Amino acid sequence: MSHPVNTEILENLFESYQIYQMIVEEEGNIYPQIRYVISDENNELVRHDLNLFWSSKEDAKDALNKIINQQLEEMPQP
Repeated sequence: MSHPVNTEILENLFESYQIYQMIVEEEGNIYPQIRYVISDENNELVRHDLNLFWSSKEDAKDALNKIINQQLEEMPQP
């Protein structure tokens, strides 16, 4: 079972990001494609593992989970 403070920190981190659809013109594709992106609290797109766009919402959620977990690992421990 997770600690309530850790749960609150995790929720706050998730709230500072959002996942949404974007139509992008990728090189090599004739037609624009619908992709998912992650933006931070400053509305800037977030890159993870050299990716800026994901083809499914689930892939974007997985990437966001990895981003959040990395941030948790980098936080100073009390």
